[in-house]
Amino acid sequence: MPTLLTKEDILGLKDIATKEITVPDTIPAWGGMTLVIKQLTRGQQDAYLERQYGSTKMKQDGKAKNQEIGGMKIYGHDAWLVVRAVCVDASGILMFTDADIPKLNEKSGEAIGWIAAEIVKFSGMDGDAKVARGEITPEAQLEADIKN
Repeated sequence: MPTLLTKEDILGLKDIATKEITVPDTIPAWGGMTLVIKQLTRGQQDAYLERQYGSTKMKQDGKAKNQEIGGMKIYGHDAWLVVRAVCVDASGILMFTDADIPKLNEKSGEAIGWIAAEIVKFSGMDGDAKVARGEITPEAQLEADIKN
């Protein structure tokens, strides 16, 4: 009979992995260099998806004619992901902070974009990113998730 996990077991698990990746030679100035990334936590995955999908809020002043629809800025994912998942080494200590985002945004879009895509893949979120980009429907992704 399998052992049931307890609350303490679940909360005590060290379940965020790191891995070394090598930037492809096709990316100028970065090609062949290595860095360490870590998986995003559940909370970071949720925040990333909210950044991807955005959120829409409607404000109404009591008169049907006067409505205001606002949304969330849904750009700037790549540097945000790099800050949350690029590590100094395999220990998982982060290399960057949010204060570094403007400087990361000045780096090669191809390089930062590739690193961000690797973080998304390593975190098991490929399908979620495809849905956010409109490449597949949420229903198709749910069906694929169920099959796996």
